Amino acid sequence: MINSPKFGADYTRHETTFTVASEHAQQIELCLFSPDEKNEKRIPLEREGDVWQVTIKGIRPGQKYGYRAYGEYNPDAGLFFNPHKLAMDPYALEVSSTFRRWRAEDLSVENNLDTAHIMPKAVVVDRSAVFDAEKYPYLNNRPKFGIGSNIIYETHIKNFSHLNPNIPEYKRGRLIALADDWTIEYLHKLGVNNIELMPITPTCPGRQIPEVEGRCDSWGYNPYCYFAIDPRYGNLQDMVTVINKLHANGIKVTVDAVLNHTGEHAARGYWNRALSFKLLDSPNYYHPAGNNKADYMNTTGCYNNFNLDSKLGHRLLHDFINHMHNLGFDGIRWDLAGDNALNQYGQFQDNGAFIQELRYAINDLKMEMYVEPWSAMGGNYTGRFAALVPGVKEWSDTRRDFTADFFSARENMAGEFGRQTSGSAITDQQKQESAMVGTAFTHDGFSLVGAFKYPKNTWDNGEEGRDGSADRYAKSYDKDELYRRSATAAALNILSKGIPLLRNGDELSYASPNNNPYCIDDHTVWLQWKNLDEHEKKLFKQICRLNALRREHPVFTDLSLFTGKENPENGVKDITWLRPDASEMTPAEWNQPYHKTGVYMLNGAATDKRPADDDFLIMVSGDNYHTVNYKLPTPPSGGKWQLVLDTSEGEFSKGIRQFEPGTEYALKPYSYVIFTRKREKTSSREQDLSAMLAVKKQLSKE
Repeated sequence: MINSPKFGADYTRHETTFTVASEHAQQIELCLFSPDEKNEKRIPLEREGDVWQVTIKGIRPGQKYGYRAYGEYNPDAGLFFNPHKLAMDPYALEVSSTFRRWRAEDLSVENNLDTAHIMPKAVVVDRSAVFDAEKYPYLNNRPKFGIGSNIIYETHIKNFSHLNPNIPEYKRGRLIALADDWTIEYLHKLGVNNIELMPITPTCPGRQIPEVEGRCDSWGYNPYCYFAIDPRYGNLQDMVTVINKLHANGIKVTVDAVLNHTGEHAARGYWNRALSFKLLDSPNYYHPAGNNKADYMNTTGCYNNFNLDSKLGHRLLHDFINHMHNLGFDGIRWDLAGDNALNQYGQFQDNGAFIQELRYAINDLKMEMYVEPWSAMGGNYTGRFAALVPGVKEWSDTRRDFTADFFSARENMAGEFGRQTSGSAITDQQKQESAMVGTAFTHDGFSLVGAFKYPKNTWDNGEEGRDGSADRYAKSYDKDELYRRSATAAALNILSKGIPLLRNGDELSYASPNNNPYCIDDHTVWLQWKNLDEHEKKLFKQICRLNALRREHPVFTDLSLFTGKENPENGVKDITWLRPDASEMTPAEWNQPYHKTGVYMLNGAATDKRPADDDFLIMVSGDNYHTVNYKLPTPPSGGKWQLVLDTSEGEFSKGIRQFEPGTEYALKPYSYVIFTRKREKTSSREQDLSAMLAVKKQLSKE
């Protein structure tokens, strides 16, 4: 990596230093623009090694600028220098505008059309005003709860608040809506404690977005600048204001980062774009296609794998992580992390730059790292990140697939039911804990209610229905059935071991037939903050209660893998998988093709990793037709079972309904049932374990 002064524009009271990196450029000019961008002044930068720099007195925050890089234009050598194209500063902290539409040829590197009139400009920012510890005391005073207690709320900034009448109009659709008192109260009521923001960096319409009126990169997965905020949402000042407010109210903030490709797309041809990295040093920022330097590697489906292993790419990755940490982010979710770990030949690197920086973020910065452990076209590496980087958590495509398959006609699901609910489908072997993030319903698939309501329909995207995940759910239900199926799927995802993720709008019964609206920005994707009908209210209340139940009980937040060993306190296993007659399942029964129900009991007795908790009995049916009678076992702590929830009955159980062990309980089709046995007293052993855990927790804070 290059060690140098700060890249980007570093402003002080008297001067601003502009620093950019390029190994292959022959000359770079700083281009200063007037406020109306009609006048441009060019100033040559001085070179020292691969670092280009100039210091100018009198330049103040708000100054617009860009770069023009001179050098060889030789595609066969992977060189695309073209000074007719204005380059965005890769380290810009603010950009002047958002890309809307353009003609493809305008930004092509293959012609000499000047792009200054259509390119957004970088803007000088006063860093000291953004990173003001006195004004924002909670940026680094972060919520203290462990990663296992996270309940993630994945949200799109605009879609969340654009139509929300409870928020002042000037805030709607922007970052500052997340710092509004109404939003804080809503998040607390919902019970989520970690906001995961979909991409916040400046973006542009990508190769896959047809140049049709109304299309845009709504989701933000075509970045061209990693350190700024997309002007659609605000700026860095707004971002730190939001994080400071959320932290003050006990809510973590995670950001979705896209470093596997950029909006520049192809090296050559109709889909090439000349925006920043390609113009400044293409060989350093993009992987060549194997030994073919004239084209970019393409496992992302966007025709330009970003090169995080070069000296400039690795430095940018490192600086990006530090930047997000300094802004106050608690975690980063890495889009298509599998692509981040590949070399130019498509081989996964166990100790490449990306893996190294994940370790740095977790161990040195104490950040939470979440990865999509697959590549768009270059393989699925589920479990590999967790094996290489202790502490990293992986999004689970198996959770998504299992949820669809279990609650459908597919059989032979008992084994996967066990792996999903116990969190063992993805494990961190060094920490001996689940590394799963439960992602049954996310932005790039059906919503919770939409999955059971609509067939796939992505025709509005302009790709003739080729995009979007497959429709794997049955449809055509009345409101009662629609509620029960949605409630059952929500309960399974929230209470299974691992870290649950809730897609914004699922709690409001948001539903759309378009399960991939990446380029849609209209009322079909904006959350409708309307009065909920009876069934929608029930689902909202249930999700709130499920989130609260999870937060309050260590048996659900503990990520430690089940051992199958008996607890000395009561002689009962930590988890027991049960047959309808209340006896333990045999190994052979895990392979029975007809199993469409699953029942397990959680022992709340204290362990060396968590304090004592209540006992729980969980029953789940993915059977569409049959009721199965289950005999209730004896709770590990003795006594009677108390019914908490049966989704076939509607809301959480009102009043105390107790059941003796040995009583038969009817598990109805497509339902989720929760029983608990509340712990009445704590034994001396449990007191000792609780004291030991308290000491461990205090030492970890210190």
